[in-house]
Amino acid sequence: MYLENSVTTNDEMLLHSMTALVSAHGKAISRFGASMIVMTKFVEAVLPQLSPAQIERTILAFRAQVGEAMAVADDVRLPGEYRATLIEQANVLLSRLGGDAAGPYRGTEAGTRQ
Repeated sequence: MYLENSVTTNDEMLLHSMTALVSAHGKAISRFGASMIVMTKFVEAVLPQLSPAQIERTILAFRAQVGEAMAVADDVRLPGEYRATLIEQANVLLSRLGGDAAGPYRGTEAGTRQ
C-alpha cells in the first residue's frame, strides 16, 4: 500500500511540475508574441515615414547590427533554427526597407552588403 501511495504522490508531483512549466512557458510565449506585434506595428508605422537617404542609412546600420548579433550567435551554442530565423527575419525587414535594392542578408556579412 505504501508503494502505491508513493507512486501516486510522485506522479502527482510530476504532473503538478509539468503543469506549472507549461503554464510558465505559455505566459512567456504570450509575452513574446505581444512584443512581436508591437515591434511589427512600429515598423509598419515608421517605414513609410523614411526618406530614401534615411532608408539607405537604416539598411547599413541594420546590416551592421545583424552582423553583431550573428557574431554573438557564433560564439554561443544555439540551435540552428535560431540562426536561420535571424537571417530570415532580417531579410523580411530588408525587403520591406528597400525591396531588391536592399538585397538579402546571407549571414556571412559583417554589416556590409555583398
